[in-house]
Amino acid sequence: MENLMPLVQVKSKSQITLPQRARKFLDIQEGDYLEVKIEKNALVLKPKTILDKLPMFELSSKGETMLQEAFNDVRAGRVKKFSNIKDLISDLHK
Repeated sequence: MENLMPLVQVKSKSQITLPQRARKFLDIQEGDYLEVKIEKNALVLKPKTILDKLPMFELSSKGETMLQEAFNDVRAGRVKKFSNIKDLISDLHK
């Protein structure tokens, strides 16, 4: 997908309409949340998922070890990145 998109106009209450092509490419639906950042004098919108707060729990020593290994994998870049949830689910079922 090209980075070039049509211009959008800021409307009343500072609202904008995201181009359909961008919404489809990123699978952005009504009600979804977008994180807003400013990077190098540009506005960046990133789709985000909000999860309910979970109750506190304790892991077994094996669980703690597995969690630490997972954190180490993330820090070392040994993770897969997916552009949408459908691709993630598809990869899990391989």
